[in-house]
Amino acid sequence: MRSKKKVVIQHLAEKFGLVPKSKHQRITLQLADKLKTDVHNFYQRDDISYQLPGKRDTVVVKDDDGKKVTYQKRILINNLRETYEFFKDENKSVDLSRSSFADLRPVFVVSKSALAHRNCLCVYHENVRLLLKDVDKYVDGTHCSSLSTFTDSLVCSTNNEECMFGCCSICKDFFSENIQENVSNSNSKITWS
Repeated sequence: MRSKKKVVIQHLAEKFGLVPKSKHQRITLQLADKLKTDVHNFYQRDDISYQLPGKRDTVVVKDDDGKKVTYQKRILINNLRETYEFFKDENKSVDLSRSSFADLRPVFVVSKSALAHRNCLCVYHENVRLLLKDVDKYVDGTHCSSLSTFTDSLVCSTNNEECMFGCCSICKDFFSENIQENVSNSNSKITWS
C-alpha cells in the first residue's frame, strides 16, 4: 500500500509535468482468427439459425476492405446461452467466454426477441415454454431446462419420425425413466392457472 502522502506527491508531480503521467494499459488477449471464423460459421449453421425468406430481410455490412456486402438475416433458433452451450459441447478444448462468444455473433444473425412480431405467442405455444420453466425446478438434472433438451430426453432421435410420433419401441418409456423417476419431491404439486 502506498501512503497517502506519496499518492498526493505523485499526483502533483504529474499535474505540473515534473514526471510523465502514468498510463494504465489494459492487457487483452487476442482471439485467434481461426477461432473467430469458426464461431462465425457456427452461427450460420442451419441447426443454429435459420434464414429469413423475405426480400427486405437483409442487412448491409461493410467488409474489412470497405466494400458493402448484403446478407440475408438469420434468426437464432435457441437463445444465446443455449447456443453457447451447444458450441462448448462441440468444442470442448476451446477456451472462450460467453461474452466473447456473443461479441463474435455476426450482425445479420439476430435473436428471436428482435423479431417478436413474427413469433407465435399464442396460449398453446408460449405455455409449453413456461410450463417447462416451472417443471425444471422439480426435476433433477437438465432434462427440462429447454425445449430442445426436454425433447432430446424423450426420444432416441429428433430426426426420426417414428420417435417423434411416439411409435418407437425403444424410447416409449423415456418419459418415465428420464423425467418421472428424477422428480426431486414427489409430494409437490404443480398447478397451472
